Amino acid sequence: MIQRLQTLLLFFSSLCIIIIVYSEYFPVYQFEERPYFLKMDDFLYARLCLVFSAALSVLAIFQFKNRKRQLLLSGFARFLITVSFALIVFLYHTDGEKIYSSGTLLLIIPFISLFAANFFIKKDEKLVKSADRIR
Repeated sequence: MIQRLQTLLLFFSSLCIIIIVYSEYFPVYQFEERPYFLKMDDFLYARLCLVFSAALSVLAIFQFKNRKRQLLLSGFARFLITVSFALIVFLYHTDGEKIYSSGTLLLIIPFISLFAANFFIKKDEKLVKSADRIR
């Protein structure tokens, strides 16, 4: 159902993830006043996690009749974003002083969007349960 806010948030999350995956370079941190760009082609496992996260977000959109499954799928998509963030930032860094740039914050946008979608899915579930209780 497109008119629900959580559907739009899930779509926005998957769109952001797809943009991140298909961008050629990913600015990770600044080293000695120069931004350090990483090629996304080098991060196979992080890209796979992000692609699966986008797929789960799209799949969760079509599970609007089963809100518990929608919560599960969006929660697992958030977990995959966290795993890819950890792979990019913590496993693929070089030694030295680093100031993380805006590229690392790009993964936080779909994470927050999925978190907000979960909030609205739970709100819908509560509304449906209260309507069932009144009947």
